[in-house]
Amino acid sequence: MTAHHSSVHKSSSQSSTNIVGVHYRVGKKLGEGSFGVIYEGINLLNNQPVAIKFEPRKSDAPQLRDEHRSYKIMAGSPGVPNAYYFGQEGLHNILVIDLLGPSLEDLFDMCGRKHSVKTVAMLAKQMVVYTWLP
Repeated sequence: MTAHHSSVHKSSSQSSTNIVGVHYRVGKKLGEGSFGVIYEGINLLNNQPVAIKFEPRKSDAPQLRDEHRSYKIMAGSPGVPNAYYFGQEGLHNILVIDLLGPSLEDLFDMCGRKHSVKTVAMLAKQMVVYTWLP
């Protein structure tokens, strides 16, 4: 973890307890990208696992607010996670959503970074079908 990204988790307004959005405990780091860092978390009210995304508030291209709006618009659609919380805490925007299964990158890694033509076609079909569902 780079120095920049290690500060993401600790600089939340309640870093001593690793709690965001009043009742979400931040757990282990799952990944990072151009947007920021994503952590596994837990809803302390019902023990439901969640994903917690952190993005610097001063990001050149903030994405989490728009991602939150998109999830709210598409709520209830197949394959779309529920969004439970969006807010600004400390130096970060924070989004809490359902913890989903492995990413396509994870699946690709599990297969030795090679997919058959059949697998690629099946993935493409799912992406097209979900894109056109109401």
